[in-house]
Amino acid sequence: MRRVIIILVSLCAMVGCMSPSYSSIDNPSAGGDATSKQIVDYIDKRLEEEYYWLDEVLERGGSFNRTLRWDRYLANSLSRLATNTDDGYYNDKGQRIFYSYIRDVNSATRATTTTGFGLELYYTIVMLESNTLGFVINNVHEGSPAEAADLRRGDMIISVNGKSIDPTNYMTLFNSIEYNTATELRLVAQRQTAANANEATVAATLQKGSYIASPVAHHSVITVPNSDKRIGYLVYTAFENDYDEELLAALATLSAEGVDSFILDLRTNGGGHVSSAVALCSALLGAEHAGATLTELRRNPKNKTSIGNTTSVLEDVGVSLNLEELTVICSAYTASASELVVMGLRGLDIPVTVIGTTTEGKNCGMDVTRRTFGKTTVEYAPITFMCVNAKGFGAWGEGIAPDVDLSTDNALGVKDEHFPMPRTEWGDVKYDIGLAAAVASVTGKKITTATFGATRANIAMPSTIVVDRPFVGALYEVEEE
Repeated sequence: MRRVIIILVSLCAMVGCMSPSYSSIDNPSAGGDATSKQIVDYIDKRLEEEYYWLDEVLERGGSFNRTLRWDRYLANSLSRLATNTDDGYYNDKGQRIFYSYIRDVNSATRATTTTGFGLELYYTIVMLESNTLGFVINNVHEGSPAEAADLRRGDMIISVNGKSIDPTNYMTLFNSIEYNTATELRLVAQRQTAANANEATVAATLQKGSYIASPVAHHSVITVPNSDKRIGYLVYTAFENDYDEELLAALATLSAEGVDSFILDLRTNGGGHVSSAVALCSALLGAEHAGATLTELRRNPKNKTSIGNTTSVLEDVGVSLNLEELTVICSAYTASASELVVMGLRGLDIPVTVIGTTTEGKNCGMDVTRRTFGKTTVEYAPITFMCVNAKGFGAWGEGIAPDVDLSTDNALGVKDEHFPMPRTEWGDVKYDIGLAAAVASVTGKKITTATFGATRANIAMPSTIVVDRPFVGALYEVEEE
């Protein structure tokens, strides 16, 4: 299922590349300055030698428009191919969005300490009454100014710096929050889980501050009355290997607390590093599975690099939850490395129950490199491999269908047409319908207002606007010789 993808995955700095030797595609660069021509040549080299659909590149590369600047050239060239249908998707406007990308980056490595407000917004914007809009908070980083101001996941921002949000200003205001472009934020928000009208309005003034932007958004142990299950719950928003230590520390904490079941929340996780997926699955299953194949990354047989196919195996990471089954919360925004976890574990005959909606369907990934041309450092990630599990299965390009679909009538008798719209804080079983459904599936209990709540899914949201965001996916770090 192809849908608009909303997760912008933060990337770590990749290894620099040596100067390429380009020869086979002989239509020379003609447009732009010398630096742009060099980058276009570099784009061509990797497409010809490494792109998964390089056969068609070799056949039709002579038609590529090399008068374009480098920052437009890649997408324009890929749009001329017919066999690369798995490289990207069409958004709600009918525009082709490619997974492969090249972008200008700062040559410095990404710092784990971030300066900003600490808010991540949900990329579907709610249309309220009187032509006004609302931004829903998807995540609040621990230790950030937003957390100190008591803003919470699920709060709906209705005013920014004294301005109501409307169709003429929403992109500017959205960016001022999401990308920390404002110098100060004065926000008014509505709390969806407020007990009464007096508690529904939240006002906060934020100054920028430093915090750790960890994708390990939440972890806790969930217990349910009249159930002997101790359920470990982990919210993981991106497979970023800079934070593998935080990931393993959270899993070690849950292991020490004696959990016997586990819910992994990947509903807003669009992917990231394969190595982090290996670390996560290694900890979930334990050391006895070390050496088992989680995935094989298959490249085009004509790939001219020395990498070839890559087998990623589970490891002894020092943490063992020893799970025999897993429940995963997914959505249409769950993709790539997240899907790899589900299908990789199923390839090892580990039962994985999926709660939510059909996932994005991205079974391919990129070898990511960086190189500097003059004063411009580019990060380049063409699609170079397809993913298969230990059984050789990789056909999840149309998405992974959920065992319990929350967007329609299901066996649990509860649904949320706007899932995964944030309703409340992470870990709130009462008002988070996705989590309530997952807990009900694990415990075998029916969802009732008395036991789980899950009533906030009935909040009226007449229409939405989707903010289109680029998507990264499964990443594999390489070093070019």
